[in-house]
Amino acid sequence: MHLAKCKKMLRKLFSPDVVKRIITGTILGLTSGFVFLYLPPLITSLYFAVILGIILISEWPKLYPVNSKTFWLLTPIYPVAPFAFMISLNQDPVQRNFLFALIVLISTFDTAAYVLGSMFGRSKIAPHISPGKSWEGFIGGYLCATGGLAFLLWSNNTMQDAWIIFGFALLVCILGTTGDLFESWLKRKAAVKDSGALLPGHGGFLDRFDGIIFTVLCLFIFKNQLIKLFIA
Repeated sequence: MHLAKCKKMLRKLFSPDVVKRIITGTILGLTSGFVFLYLPPLITSLYFAVILGIILISEWPKLYPVNSKTFWLLTPIYPVAPFAFMISLNQDPVQRNFLFALIVLISTFDTAAYVLGSMFGRSKIAPHISPGKSWEGFIGGYLCATGGLAFLLWSNNTMQDAWIIFGFALLVCILGTTGDLFESWLKRKAAVKDSGALLPGHGGFLDRFDGIIFTVLCLFIFKNQLIKLFIA
């Protein structure tokens, strides 16, 4: 019985969709990490601007027609403002570290929640909006994100109390999930499966960045307070 369950979980983990998503996500993650860590901030800002341009030109119009009022009312807030905030944070070394931490946390949570949810997910968070999202995946992703945050703080010699680490990681994971669900709701409302085809397995750049841009949108106003968590 246990062997059969293990085989079933392995089939889920190594299904073509999951493998394709992991490979694409790894390539995107390595590319983003290289741009962020080894190239000048100006190049990183251009990188964000290019991704925003792709979203606005090829993905966003699939969710809202360009000639609709909602397109022009919502676009400046989401997705333009979050990318503008990321570019702004990228200009200052301290704020840049904070942005890097947010991206790492969301990416870690996203990947772990997807993999663990694919293997163990039973209890759906919002089955009518995003059937793949499960509480098991959320909890697993949250624990991995918490470990990632603790490692980032430790490597920067800025360890905080455990309740701060767990609390901040939980806030980021909740915001990331909300952003993901919001984008899934937009796709369902527009009757679109994927917002784009440039990232196989992810459904487009908006699918991959939805958690990050929603988190940045919500936390940017509190950046000065939150940045103190990452300063020795």
